[in-house]
Order: sequence, then structure tokens, then C-alpha cells
Amino acid sequence: MKKDRRKLEKKAHIDVVTVVIVAILLLFGLVTLLNVLSDPFDGTEETFEDFTSRLNFEYFGRQAGNIIISLIVLIPVALLDYEKYKPFTKWVYLVGIILLAILIIIGESTRGVFGWYKFGTRAFQPSEICKIALILSLSKHSAQVVAKRGKMSRFTDVLAAFLMLAALFVLVALQGDFGTALVYVAIFVAIMFAAKISWGYVLGGALTLGISMPLVYYFVLNNSQKARIRVFLDPTLDLLGDGFNVIRAKEVIGSGGFWGKGYFTAGTLTQTGYVPERHTDFIFSGIGEGLGFFGAIILCLLYFILLFRWLMIAINTKDMYGRCLVVGCMAMLLTHTFENIGMNLGVMPVTGIPLPLISYGGSNMLATMICVGIVLSVHYRSNSRRKL
Repeated sequence: MKKDRRKLEKKAHIDVVTVVIVAILLLFGLVTLLNVLSDPFDGTEETFEDFTSRLNFEYFGRQAGNIIISLIVLIPVALLDYEKYKPFTKWVYLVGIILLAILIIIGESTRGVFGWYKFGTRAFQPSEICKIALILSLSKHSAQVVAKRGKMSRFTDVLAAFLMLAALFVLVALQGDFGTALVYVAIFVAIMFAAKISWGYVLGGALTLGISMPLVYYFVLNNSQKARIRVFLDPTLDLLGDGFNVIRAKEVIGSGGFWGKGYFTAGTLTQTGYVPERHTDFIFSGIGEGLGFFGAIILCLLYFILLFRWLMIAINTKDMYGRCLVVGCMAMLLTHTFENIGMNLGVMPVTGIPLPLISYGGSNMLATMICVGIVLSVHYRSNSRRKL
């Protein structure tokens, strides 16, 4: 058996597709940040010094630092056997709960959300790391249930999983961050499907959601949150707030046409600050303006290939724990990408969700790169174990 294991481990390899696409997105994100935050180019730049004088390296440097820190964390996560995540799961989840609870008490509001611990020019958002805590916790629980009963069928098992979601969801919702709370829901739903949840619970959950949505709107959401929904349906209702951001983002994307205006060129609206939060929430509008419809489609295709690759890894993973880990990471990446691009195009409410691996931000970069490490670990070891 030991010889067989050694032979199979020699055949195991890192997932090149994931590594290459993530590297491309990271580099593209750095260049995009440099472009959208530059001083406006006017076409008079003749020398290299003229060109570089327009560039703003502040956020470029910070983001490069975020990437380096995230890579330092990613490497041990990828090298560690994913089975060894289990002993740390409850502690990661518990620390996440504590950090979220403290923020509700002492946190400072940023754009109406009490979501960051601030350290000078830096900030840490624990709700991002709690996405990893939820993935680990639900995956461990689901794997144990499936090992005992073959699928997620007992009410007590489903309830235990739901309570893991509910604790994080409520704390983040109390902070005013419903965008992140929806990501938690997506992770929960994806892992439950991977764990073969009974269809009765799916139908019951859908029915409960349909009944509760009007009640939540009228009795749970505050006036600001209700306004965001109304603005999503009609952006002209708030021309000085979220509606203003969406309208301008769509104008900028449309101005790029099919091929785009190019990066670091004259005549771009993004560099003038025409769109607020152009380096975080609305960075996709700068991509649409600079690279046009063609470039935006290529970017979406890269995300699609990465997500499809992770789906294939999940399907080929025979171990339920590993499969749930990959599915949870895939759900997180998909939801972030869909929400961010959707709100830039005006087809999703403005939720403050960053574009993975591209938007400026350390906490989301760290959470996303941890997911990459988890997927690499599962792919490497499931490939060497599945025939044993």
C-alpha cells in the first residue's frame, strides 16, 4: 500500500490551469489599478518621464504588498494536506464570530458598514476571512454527515449546517453588509448541494424564501437598504448616490465601444474620477472603457475557465470533504464575480462587493488566495488518493 501511495503521489501535480489564470488576473489587476488611478493623460506625453509622471504608484504598491502577503499564506495552505485543516476549523470559525461581534460594538462606519478594523492607512475586514471559516466548517460537517448517512437528509444535520450560516449571516447583516451576507448564502447552498441534500429541504427553503422576502423588506430592512433596492430598479431615484454611481459606470463602459480606448491614453473618463470607487467596487467600468466589449468578454472568459476548472476538480474528487471545499471556494468566487460585474452593468444592486483578484483590497485578496490554496491542495492530494 505504501508503494502504491508513493507511486500515485509522484503522478500528482499542481493544477497549472489555476496557477496560470490566477497569475494573469493578478498581473492584469495591478496594471488596471495603475491605469484607472493615473492622472489623466492628455496626449502630450513624449518622453518616458512624461509618461511615468502621470502614474500613481500608491495603490499599486499597496496592492502588490497585499498580493505578496496573500501568496505567503497561500503557499502553506496549498502544501498542507487539506485533511489537516479539520483540527483548526472550529477555532477559525470561533475567532471569526468574535471579531464580527466586536465590530458591531466598537466599529466605525465606512459607507454605512461597520466592517473594518482600521490600522492607519490599512484596514482588515473579518467578514472576508469568515467566508473561509464557513467553507471549512460546512465542508467538515457535510463530509461527516455523508460518511454516516450517505447524504444530507436528517433535519438535525441540515439545522446544524444552517445555524453555522445563520450566526455569520446575522452578524454581518447587523454591520449593514448585505452583499457579503449573500455570499455566505451562496456558499451554504453550493455545499449543501454537493453534500446531496434532500430535495424536500430545497423546496422548503425556496418556499420559505419566497414568503419571507416581502416580510424582510417591510419589517427588517432599514430605510437606506430599502432605498438601495428601489435605486436598483430605477437608478434615477438617487442621482447623488448609488444611482449616480451605476449610471456613470454604465456610461463609462459604453464609451469604450467594442475595442476600448486603451490603457494609459488620453480621453478616458475613468482617470478623471468620473466614476467613484473606480479602484474597488467599480473597477470593471474602467476595464470596459479601456479594453471595450472585447476585453471585458476576455476577462469574463478567464473567470469562466477558472470556475469551470474548479468544477471539474470538484467532480473528480472522490473525497466528500475535498469536494465540498472546492465547491465552497467556487461559490465564493462566482458570487463575487457575478455581483461585481452585475452592479457595474446595473443588473445587480450596489453591494460593495469587489472583483476577485483585481479590485484593490487586502482582506478580499487574502480570502480569495486562501481559496486558491485550498483548491490546489485538494487537486494535488485527491489525484494521488482516489484509487487507494
